[in-house]
Amino acid sequence: MIAYKKIDGLIAAVFTPYHGNGAIHPGLVARYAGLLKSRGVAGVFVNGSSGEGVLLTTEERKVLAEAWMPHRSDTFRVIIHVGSTSVEVSRELAEHAGRIGADAIGCMAPSFFPSSDVDVVAEHCRLVAEAAPATPFYYYHLPVATGAHIKVNRLLKKGAPLIPNLVGVKYTFTDFMDMHQCISLDSGAFDVLHGHDEILLNGLVLGVKGAIGTTFNFMPEVYLNIIRAYGENDLPAARRYQMESVAVVEIMLKYVNAIVGGKAILKLSGLDCGPCRSPLRNLTGREMTSLERELTEAGYFELLSTAQALDS
Repeated sequence: MIAYKKIDGLIAAVFTPYHGNGAIHPGLVARYAGLLKSRGVAGVFVNGSSGEGVLLTTEERKVLAEAWMPHRSDTFRVIIHVGSTSVEVSRELAEHAGRIGADAIGCMAPSFFPSSDVDVVAEHCRLVAEAAPATPFYYYHLPVATGAHIKVNRLLKKGAPLIPNLVGVKYTFTDFMDMHQCISLDSGAFDVLHGHDEILLNGLVLGVKGAIGTTFNFMPEVYLNIIRAYGENDLPAARRYQMESVAVVEIMLKYVNAIVGGKAILKLSGLDCGPCRSPLRNLTGREMTSLERELTEAGYFELLSTAQALDS
């Protein structure tokens, strides 16, 4: 395994900014990056599922990756997701991410012709990772979307001797036994990043230190509070903050899905990243009004105003 500093903190799974006509809007990235940095976010996961990566062209994904790179630093990492239904596209994107200096690459299993054979998934990861051999590689475990229902701890065991740059997994599933096995494997050699915002506390109990999430885009303070309270052994406070997350996530998921609903919440929070791309549908004006009302009733905007006051 290559030398790699594990992630400690929150990585935002960023949305792709578009112009109103549906063209990507890389010019918005500078403002987006500044907002995340000002609120304590430790980096970004670009072109992932929240970023509609599989709906973008290969060239668009490269442009967006390049747009984020000037904002990386030792305290703000840029991880590029390169997963695709085509292994050759993934290899091309991995090579590009390595060439522009990304901190790491992530790759989910192909979602068309999916396989739940760990050997098949390991070989796919090997082919992608070898295109950027000096760049740390994370497997992105999202079986609900990809159909690759594997035990990730077995993938890490299989992959370790085959993939020298394999450093960990973005774990977006609720198999906590498997997740715990991943964390414990080889005396904690792998970086296991938590992927379900609404149950971050579960991951902290198991031993995770870093997380990648959609709602970190607009309410990172809630999760920083969870991490702080847990670190202080104040479990009642940690659970209370986690329920603040649950309340907003529950609302977000009512509005199509985490991508559409999350992007709409970010717009209501002050950063308009434009529409979502087909086949995702965008919310109607009536739905946006309803979303805003539900968020108000849940106390979301009070949380937001408090956070903005702390930042000012």
